[in-house]
Amino acid sequence: MTPPYTDYFKLGINHHLLFPAVTHDWDFHEKTLKELVQMDVFEVLDLFLPLEAERQRREVDIILASGKEVMYNPPLLGLTPGMNPHSADPQVYRRTVQEALAHMEAAHRAGAPKMNIASGPDPGPDERPAAKARFVQFLCELGRGAAEHGMQVLIEPFDRSIGKGFLIGPTAEAAEVVERVQQEGVNNVGLMLDMGHIPLLEEDIHRAFEISAPYLHHTHIGSCVKRDPNNEFYGDKHPPWGLEGGECDVPEVVEFFDAAFAVGYLRAGHRATVTLEMQPYPGLSADESIDIWLKKLDQAWSLYWSQDRPADYTV
Repeated sequence: MTPPYTDYFKLGINHHLLFPAVTHDWDFHEKTLKELVQMDVFEVLDLFLPLEAERQRREVDIILASGKEVMYNPPLLGLTPGMNPHSADPQVYRRTVQEALAHMEAAHRAGAPKMNIASGPDPGPDERPAAKARFVQFLCELGRGAAEHGMQVLIEPFDRSIGKGFLIGPTAEAAEVVERVQQEGVNNVGLMLDMGHIPLLEEDIHRAFEISAPYLHHTHIGSCVKRDPNNEFYGDKHPPWGLEGGECDVPEVVEFFDAAFAVGYLRAGHRATVTLEMQPYPGLSADESIDIWLKKLDQAWSLYWSQDRPADYTV
């Protein structure tokens, strides 16, 4: 008998991938947030909040009234003009720290226990050691700020190739950075893992989970396009599962479950967080896309538990 996945994890949805226009339309941000909190299937919301005080207050009230758990995902500071979390320019670095801390305060107001953070542009092999040292410093500052609110900071690894081109980077190097931060006495910094980034990192999801396991506190499930430069979703643009030219569909979600159970991220008596992080299907609405994702998720979950599944789905 297949147990319900809710016995093992809390399902989330990413607000700004489901509704990409929210990144530049704050009225739409607030409107769609009100819609998302009504969807009972999602216990977790991955999102960021406006920094403008009055609008943020309204959105925080919406979230707190809903009882949803928030996983705070600020805008990628490494792609924000004038910001870089490991810049050699002290003014750019300090500006980035202050922006990250402002989002941390927003996360705290919304009751978020964790905030994801990413590195910035990869400066190339010669400059990586110095950039990593500055990124460790950045994470220590954020981690100490988060500790005041009882929060964690999670590094999200991104690719260095056809997507974001970020410093961090390989999963092993992300784990190394966490270790260095913890050696500085900051123990509330960990990792999150996004299955849609794994193909772009040229990594195996089982190995990525093994490396991440000691520090892993959140996951995203999705896809990417890496073989077709003419595809509108080419790179790290979070295409939906099963998109032609994409890397992930039901079989890869089964592999995600295999790997997550193998390292104990998913286990009995512990409800981890697993968030759908994809854009809608071209030509379909957010609701129509969610219906398809939930069907695919149910299919993958059933296949994971099936005693009759093909050998290439072996647990």
